[in-house]
Amino acid sequence: MGPENVNRLKDSEIHGDFVGRDNFSVNIILFQDSEREFVVTHNANVKPVSYFTGRETELQDLCWRIEAGRKSVLVSGMGGIGKTHICRKLFEEYLNKHAEDEKGPFQHIGYIEYNEDMGSSLQNCLKFKRQDSPEQNQEAAWMELKHLAAGGKLLLFVDNVDKPISADPDLQKLKGIPGAIVLTSRQTSFGDEFEPCQIGFLGMEQCKEIYWKIRFKGSEKKVNPEEAEDLEYVIKSLAGRHTITVEYLAHLARTKMWSVKKLREKLEENGFYLEFHKDGKLINIQESYEILYDLSELTEAEQNILEAFSVFPYIPLKVEICNEWLLADAGADEDDDILIGLYEKGWLQFDIEQESYVLHPVLAQFIYKKNRPGFQKHTGLIKACKRYLEIPENGSPLECQQYISFAENIIKKVYMGDGSEQVDIIATLAYLLQYIAEYGKARELYRKALEISERVLGEEHPDTAASYNNLAGVHARQGEYGKAERLYEKAIEIRERVLGEEHPDTAASYNNLAYVYASQGEYGKAERLYEKALGISERVLGEEHPFTAASYNNLAGVHARQGEYGKAERLYEKSLGIHESVLGEGHPSTAII
Repeated sequence: MGPENVNRLKDSEIHGDFVGRDNFSVNIILFQDSEREFVVTHNANVKPVSYFTGRETELQDLCWRIEAGRKSVLVSGMGGIGKTHICRKLFEEYLNKHAEDEKGPFQHIGYIEYNEDMGSSLQNCLKFKRQDSPEQNQEAAWMELKHLAAGGKLLLFVDNVDKPISADPDLQKLKGIPGAIVLTSRQTSFGDEFEPCQIGFLGMEQCKEIYWKIRFKGSEKKVNPEEAEDLEYVIKSLAGRHTITVEYLAHLARTKMWSVKKLREKLEENGFYLEFHKDGKLINIQESYEILYDLSELTEAEQNILEAFSVFPYIPLKVEICNEWLLADAGADEDDDILIGLYEKGWLQFDIEQESYVLHPVLAQFIYKKNRPGFQKHTGLIKACKRYLEIPENGSPLECQQYISFAENIIKKVYMGDGSEQVDIIATLAYLLQYIAEYGKARELYRKALEISERVLGEEHPDTAASYNNLAGVHARQGEYGKAERLYEKAIEIRERVLGEEHPDTAASYNNLAYVYASQGEYGKAERLYEKALGISERVLGEEHPFTAASYNNLAGVHARQGEYGKAERLYEKSLGIHESVLGEGHPSTAII
C-alpha cells in the first residue's frame, strides 16, 4: 500500500491513500550538479571567536591530515578548552582558500552540529533534495553525502559528538564515507578509522592574549607590566589555563571594571580554584563556577533567561527566536536589551555573523544543577517552542525540524509535573518526528503522553483516547498492524462512551481502523468503517468540509483496490470537488486528488 495522506482533526490523525500511488516504488532524487554549492550545509557562517589565538601546532597537524584525506577526532577529557574553536577556524580557512582559488583541495565543505544521533544531525544540517515522502528524507541525506564524498573531495566537520561511535549506528556509517572528516568529542573510543588528536591547554602567552582581547575589547590596550605577575598567577594557578574560564574571567573583569590585582583578590577571597586530576580531568568545575558566577547578583529576569538556556542544546539560537521564546517569561521586552546585557557580563556567547546566542555547556551545566528549571517560570517558552514544532499547512516540516533538539531537551529537563502542557508539547513533537519518519522516537514520546494521560486524566477522557490513537498511528506506519488495531479499538471504545458515535473524533478513529484493515487486505471491514466515518462527517461537519472530502477519498481507495473503478471514480470526483471548493485548486491536498 502506498504512502499516506495525513490530515489533522483536533488531536486525531486521519489516514488515507495518495491517489494513484498504489504501485509506488522508492526513488530517491538527488540534486543536479549545478544545484550544489561549495558549502553543503545550511550554516555557511561558521566563524571562530574574534579572539582566537595560538593552536598553530594543532592547526598545522590537522591541515596535513585533512589534505591527506584522513579521518580525525579532536579529543580532550573535558569541555571548554577549544575543540570547537579549532574546527571553526579550519572551516573559515578552507572557505577563504576556496574564495581565493576555486581549484583548491576540496570541492565541497560542510559543518554538522551533532545532536542526539548522526542521522538526525545530518538531516537537519545537510543540504539535500527533499523527497515527496518524508520517510525517504534521511536516506536521501545519506545518499547526498555519499555522492559528495565519492571523489574524495569532501571536507566534513562534525562538532560536539557526545557519545562513543559504538552507541550510534549512524555515526558508524561515517567510517565508510571517503574524504576528510574531523570530529570533536570528549569521547576517546572511535576505532581505528578515526585518528585521535589530543587537544591540550593553551600556553600562558596565548591565554594572556585572550584575556586582554576580551578585557580591553576594541582597543590595543594590554595589562600593565606591574600586573603581569598577578595575571599569570590567575591564569596558571587559579584558572588552570582552562580556555573558557580565562575567557569568562576576562568578561567578569570587564563588566566589573576590575584591575587584574582586584580580580585576583576577589577570586582568592571567595576561594576560586580549578582543581585537576593528574590525567587532566577537571573534577570540581561546578563548585568553582558557583564562586566565579554568583547567580544571586543577577535580576530574576536574567536568571529566568539563563535557566532557559541551560536546558537548550549547544546550538546557536537566532536573536528573534530568543526574543519570542524567552522575554515574556522574564517579564522583559526587546527594548530592555537583557540578552546583550548577559553577553556583556560574560554569561552568553553571541555570534555576530549568525546573529544568535548560545550558552556554553560548562555554564549550562552549572546553572541547570543550581536552579532546576520548572514549568511555572517557563510557560511562554514551552508554548512558543510547541508552536515552532507545528507543521505549516503546506505540509513542509523543514522549518520545524531545526527545533526538534530544543523541544527534546525541554521535555527531558524542564520539570512540568503531570500537567496537560507536558502532554501537549510531547504530542506535538511526536507528531513532527512521526511525520519525518523518526518512528522510534515518536513511539516513545506517544507512550509517555499516554502514561501521563491515563495517570492524570484517567482512561475515560478524550485526551487519553487521543493518546491511544496517536500511538496506534506510529505502529500503523511501521506496518505493525496488529498493535495498531488493538490501540485504535481502544480509542474507539473510549470515544464512543465519552464523546458518542456522532462526533468527528470518533469518526476519525473509525477511519483510522479502516485504514489498518485495508492495509491487510480486509476490504469489507474497511469499507464498512469508511462508510460509517463518511456518514458521521456528512451529518456533523457537512459536505463542504476537508474531513468529509478525505472520507470520500479513502472510501474511493478501497473500491479501487477491489477493481470497482466506477464507484471509485465517482467518489474521487466528489472528493476533488470539495477540495477545490473549500481549499482551492492550488492547495497540496487538492493536487494529490
